[in-house]
Amino acid sequence: MKKPPIPPNELERLKELNSFKLFDNLPDEDLDLITKLASDICGTKVSLVTLIDAKHQLFKSKYGIELDHTSRDVAFCAHAINDPDKMLIVNDAREDERFKNNPLVTGQPNIAFYAGMPISSKGGYALGTLCVIDSKPKVLSTSQINALKSLSKLVQKLFESRKQALELEQTKEQLDLHKSQADEIAYSIAHDLKNPLDSIQGFLELLQHESATKLGKEAMEYINYAKQSTQKMTGLIYEILAFAKLSNTTIEKEMVEVEPIIQNIIDLNLPIIKSENISLKYKDLPNVRTSKLLFSVILRNLVGNAIKFRSPERNLVITIDVKESNNDWTVSVSDNGIGIQEQSLTKIFRPFYKEDKSKTDGVGMGLATCKKAVLNLEGNFDVKSEYGKGSCFSFTIPK
Repeated sequence: MKKPPIPPNELERLKELNSFKLFDNLPDEDLDLITKLASDICGTKVSLVTLIDAKHQLFKSKYGIELDHTSRDVAFCAHAINDPDKMLIVNDAREDERFKNNPLVTGQPNIAFYAGMPISSKGGYALGTLCVIDSKPKVLSTSQINALKSLSKLVQKLFESRKQALELEQTKEQLDLHKSQADEIAYSIAHDLKNPLDSIQGFLELLQHESATKLGKEAMEYINYAKQSTQKMTGLIYEILAFAKLSNTTIEKEMVEVEPIIQNIIDLNLPIIKSENISLKYKDLPNVRTSKLLFSVILRNLVGNAIKFRSPERNLVITIDVKESNNDWTVSVSDNGIGIQEQSLTKIFRPFYKEDKSKTDGVGMGLATCKKAVLNLEGNFDVKSEYGKGSCFSFTIPK
């Protein structure tokens, strides 16, 4: 018996084979239809999808045989992988000098006929074969040979698609890990900064009240500036904390009544709504099955954003609507405010981005928070705006 030669690129071939992680689930039922079809087409008792590692021939899929693996030294497929582009056909192994003393020929499964087409990666490395075997000598027709080649390419495509899916899953896990770590770092930093800032704010107020008669007017102004700065910084930290917490928020869905949430938003903004004659319009809104917490966060920020960027030329009108389709709800918040310039539409969802830097209130986290909350709900966020006339922010929530 002649042992199969080792391919000249064996180290690279084994590395490529291991990168597919094909050994994690042996055998593979999804490939069983292909091996059954190969046997039916070629009229053989046995068909296999094999993988050749450093020492063994393992069966990824098998039809008509009980074995799970063999030694590489006796594997016909170990010969086949030395020529990745060519099918190895042995019409009668009992008459072939390479195989006539092979224990798989002289004993079970008594191989007489073998035809194996290498299954190669995109890089050209033979991973194994799709082969058909019989205990009687045989000659395949041209159509049978072509069919076996086509089936081997189908196996190759299945291997490649599963590798891509595995790589995408690994990439997603890495991105999720990095995202989680980034959120944890942001949360930790913001939390650690919050306590000393609160202390500074308290000391400034104490200094202002108890030393008012001893300090001059200029010193009191400096204290006010310091208080304003710490208040802004505290506001920023609370925004960062709220933004970071969204990643760790448990999504608990329930039937949410939309109109009471809107009424609560109105109550929170009642002083400015009355003083600026702002109108919020909505009517007969349906209940929505979603996270009440995240839904409230999104709606509160969108209404607050509309109020902040109202036009000085007309009274603000905000319209809230909810439309139902077969697959989701679409919630829209429209206004007749100052609108957004077209070149800024892709920037407004960035954390800390402020379209109008003259606005002293807010730190530019509202829309970033909205989008993150919508993504957590597995929905989509969209905005349409005409500068000088108003905007419409809408988001979908899957049912």
